[in-house]
Amino acid sequence: MLRPAVLALLFLLAVAAPASAQEAEGWGTGYHLGTAYAGLTNAGGAHLGVYCSDVSTSDNSAIRTGPYVLFSLPRKLALEGKAVPVTFTVDGKATAVPMAVEAEEVATSFGWGPSKGFTTDQMKALVESLRRGKDLAVGLAEPAVTEPFTLAGSGAALENIFDCAKR
Repeated sequence: MLRPAVLALLFLLAVAAPASAQEAEGWGTGYHLGTAYAGLTNAGGAHLGVYCSDVSTSDNSAIRTGPYVLFSLPRKLALEGKAVPVTFTVDGKATAVPMAVEAEEVATSFGWGPSKGFTTDQMKALVESLRRGKDLAVGLAEPAVTEPFTLAGSGAALENIFDCAKR
């Protein structure tokens, strides 16, 4: 489940990159408090972020560690269950990723972390397709949601993003 600290980090990371850099490159990147990130917010306010934290849980148990991906919508969705498949469609090829759901009053967030249902290697392959792709849509089947994102700048932004243990 996504914690309030993670949601606050998501917000800080979304605004950390200057708007001009996001407009020019598409993807904003950085390293903050032990977490490397690459992400962007589309014109509709939906956010997609790819993260890798090298912070030890013994240092701070409230911080998420290792690789993770967050997708958030600026509206509350009525979803049942703790996880739903979120579909990433890159250049017409769809990949369903099981993601945990957190519905707030004004937003709905979806989070992926390594699991047997979708491993780190599978996510690395998806991230590699984001790096090399031209078109991206992220969405849900029910309710029907499709959010387009630019992949301009994703090649450099996502390069080695999951190598946080090597930093």
